[in-house]
Amino acid sequence: MADKPLSAREKQIAGDRPLFGILCLVTAGFVFSFFNAIVKYLSTNGMPVMEVAWGRYVFHLVFAILYAGVARHVERPALAPPVRSWLQPWREMLRARKPGLQFLRSLLMLATTLLFFLAVSHIDLASATAVAFVEPMVITILSHFLLKERVGTRRWSAVAIGFIGVLIVIRPGFGMVSLAILLPVLSASTGATYNVLTRIAARHDGNATSLFYAALVGCLVLSAFMPFLWQAPSFNEWLLLAALGLSGGLAHTLVIRAFSYASASIIAPFIYLQLVWATAIGYVWFDMLPAITTWIGGAVIICTGIYTAHRERIRARERMAMGER
Repeated sequence: MADKPLSAREKQIAGDRPLFGILCLVTAGFVFSFFNAIVKYLSTNGMPVMEVAWGRYVFHLVFAILYAGVARHVERPALAPPVRSWLQPWREMLRARKPGLQFLRSLLMLATTLLFFLAVSHIDLASATAVAFVEPMVITILSHFLLKERVGTRRWSAVAIGFIGVLIVIRPGFGMVSLAILLPVLSASTGATYNVLTRIAARHDGNATSLFYAALVGCLVLSAFMPFLWQAPSFNEWLLLAALGLSGGLAHTLVIRAFSYASASIIAPFIYLQLVWATAIGYVWFDMLPAITTWIGGAVIICTGIYTAHRERIRARERMAMGER
């Protein structure tokens, strides 16, 4: 059966303001880099990684609750029905049509967070970011096996070349750091699974619901461990934890906005500017620069990621052509 073609409104949104979409995604990449820098600073200055993650989820939950009040106007302003009660946005946020799916994807997001936080506590921001860019390739693999999407020979080749880029960054056999740099690979794998499940959840629940449950589950699970490893944060550390949670929520919202204003094939390559931001912030804040192999491997990963996005655009056009027949 042919896929349903895009509606006139969806086509309008997809091509409405591409420059604004690019700006949102570039800004999101910078905010994510700042977010990772806070994680590195807190974790390398004695705060347990799980406590850093706990702070991230607590303040992310605050952001999610606030976001629910404006979500319908942010995501679909032209389609938002009138609000009958001031509590209605939060009631809709709590109404998950697939709670089991939301719980599973939330656990995967928590695993992704912990693995990446642990990674940046041991290696430089640019290396961790470069390896994490393998996530689109992992999504391609999972989309084939879980969503039954057709993946051609060219995209399989891009996936293989992308993993060669990861090996260039990791440099297996060159010291113990190679063990720590495997953490972003694991984080990308769980993150890719999380994103695939998020695609499925989006068929049933809105962004505000998914954002809320991801924050809630992470907050509850990590809170159970806090009595065993709690270290009272200073006032400045509380401010950084708040900045961590709010910047994480802001970055995710910017990504949502970016893809609502431009098609993925147009703006997706701009997310790779995050490697530049990560390098700059890592140098200014921590006086750390990545090895030349990080740049070489990162370039290979980025090129394969852009090519994968290009092939996705071609496949989308083919599906639209089939749907319009």
